[in-house]
Amino acid sequence: MTVFINLKNELKNENFIERNFSVPFESLDLPSEYSSKSKDVDVHLFIFKEKDGYLISLSIKSDVQLSCDRCLEPFNMNLEGKSNIFLSKKKLAGGELHEDDLIARYLEDEEKFNLSELLREEILVQTPMKALCDENCKGICPVCGSNKNENPCSCEEKQKKSDSPFAKLQILLERKK
Repeated sequence: MTVFINLKNELKNENFIERNFSVPFESLDLPSEYSSKSKDVDVHLFIFKEKDGYLISLSIKSDVQLSCDRCLEPFNMNLEGKSNIFLSKKKLAGGELHEDDLIARYLEDEEKFNLSELLREEILVQTPMKALCDENCKGICPVCGSNKNENPCSCEEKQKKSDSPFAKLQILLERKK
């Protein structure tokens, strides 16, 4: 279910609109590793009409099920974010970019603006590149493969000691005793 909004008609007689609504999480065409327990994305949308376009203030609230990049365990992350986006109606002049052009998105169709695509992009931007179940997650032991958060082990320390160039000195010390 793609959500479109006709900006031209909605803002014909008014300078702004404000809407609260929910969009099904599955309808946003997110990558397969994204899922949600809440099943909906709650949206607060404020659109203000300007001379050369529209200023959109967008607040989203949902949750995302991710797997931790350290321990690989699934976890639920609350997703709340606010964004301000300027949709420009004017085209680039002469193909040159100016500083103002870098913060604007260009509106291709005022009468059929794809709000679902904007929501999809905001969810992808709000999701961290490195998802962690906890800031202090210890991850997986590279030697035995156990989750260090649940089963602390000393495999790495033992391996470091055995791989150390001084390991042979330890053997000599033990023989001497």
